[in-house]
Amino acid sequence: MLLLFETPAGFALFKVLDEGKLSKVEDLWKEFSTADSARQVVKLKAFSKFENTSEALSAATLLIDSKPSKGLRKFLRSHCEDDILAVADSKLGNAIKEKLQIECVHNNAVMELMRGVRSQLTELISGLASQDLAPMSLGLSHSLSRYKLKFSPDKVNCFIVFLQWCYFLDAINLNTYCINKQR
Repeated sequence: MLLLFETPAGFALFKVLDEGKLSKVEDLWKEFSTADSARQVVKLKAFSKFENTSEALSAATLLIDSKPSKGLRKFLRSHCEDDILAVADSKLGNAIKEKLQIECVHNNAVMELMRGVRSQLTELISGLASQDLAPMSLGLSHSLSRYKLKFSPDKVNCFIVFLQWCYFLDAINLNTYCINKQR
């Protein structure tokens, strides 16, 4: 089984090394407590980096509408040979299955796997540091908001919306700290 993971830097494809661990969904988070234990569950198979911000913006916009971009379709064609693809969005999985004839799966185990990969993302993808990922996420979220991002109630676990919320909370904490500092 392969796991498709979207980041602000590009698309990552992880190979699930032990699918038996997916049967225990409630204990899956323990497998991602450290980077070493996470590497025993998933291994990076391929990473397709976005060339520029406009490519990232167009890919993110299409993903919000549950449509694979041209770059994603090319990436999946070259790296998915007779494997089942785990995706975060069932509608995106249906579109990939329809256009590329790649079998896709979306369930609770996949969502827990996504959360685990997200928690150890910078350790699992070499060359992607957390200090680089934060500005990319912020820049992409600002670009998306400029293009009037349509929020879909189906996407409650959308990574970009989550990051926007985190930056909002950080800004509130910073403002509170500055006000208290002035007193």
